Amino acid sequence: MASAAMALFAGCSGGAPTPSSGLPSAGPQQTHPRLLPNALLASGIDPRFVGPTAVLPQQLPPKRAKVERRLFVSNLGNAVIVLNNKAYKQVGEITTGVNDSDGVWADHLGNVYVANILGKNVTEYTRGSGSPTCTYSSKLHDPINVTTDDAGDVYVADFNFQRKPGYIYKYAQCSNTVATRYTIDKGPEGVAVDKSGNLFVSYYNGGIGGFEEFIAGSIVPIVLQAVVGSPGGIVLDNNQNIIADDQTGEIDIIAPPYRSAVPLVTGLNLPFHDALNKTETLLFSANYGSATVTVYSYPSGTLVTTLGSSNGISVAEGVADSQ
Repeated sequence: MASAAMALFAGCSGGAPTPSSGLPSAGPQQTHPRLLPNALLASGIDPRFVGPTAVLPQQLPPKRAKVERRLFVSNLGNAVIVLNNKAYKQVGEITTGVNDSDGVWADHLGNVYVANILGKNVTEYTRGSGSPTCTYSSKLHDPINVTTDDAGDVYVADFNFQRKPGYIYKYAQCSNTVATRYTIDKGPEGVAVDKSGNLFVSYYNGGIGGFEEFIAGSIVPIVLQAVVGSPGGIVLDNNQNIIADDQTGEIDIIAPPYRSAVPLVTGLNLPFHDALNKTETLLFSANYGSATVTVYSYPSGTLVTTLGSSNGISVAEGVADSQ
């Protein structure tokens, strides 16, 4: 890793670099001069006599610092590597709290969530942090994937296939108490929540897989008619299409009312988890069998680039794009 990149991620315990957001310090809170009694602006003008349309230089709001977005990839089990989203060069990694990482998710605030199979937990990292802010472990046996809703609630797919049934566990943000448990007859692999709070789950059933939907507020599943060979992770686009990795070698589109799966991409080697960028123009797939992350234009499915060893990827299990 280049020395410049290391500088951005210094300070992580155990020698592991810590991601840095690059955001400047917010500094002390300033009180607007119009709220101070008998205050004068820096120009010497009494604010009581400044016209309502007057804008002085010192009154202009500060410019927001631009936050570069990142791509997160589960790599080598105990590390999540961090790539920039332009050249896809490695700029750091997260190792603290990571124990056999699988699914990865980034919410709209930039918080990163890692499902740790051997750790039997999900660790959450605030934007730019290399140490967990919150850990979710209650009731978990085999956490394989994770997502959040718009309220910040956390949903964890507990595959638990050998035990049967599997579950989706819902936690309030930074609470380690299960708020809701959704029972899945077979092993749940993928989990996604739409803007209305409806929960979608992909599950594995010994060589064939399917999908279920839980309407917001309900723990009774609706079995969807679409089936695939061996589903992995799923994401939803703004048109309510399910984008599903099928570990038999495809990425499928399942459009409402979810009766059939249409291949978008074929010829992959164990595509395991997928992700969309914020503008839904790029689709990422972590392909465990080839140790690559493939990047496609969405919704066309045209290959843009393939990320592999030259990008620092040795094993690709999960992928997430920062929002």
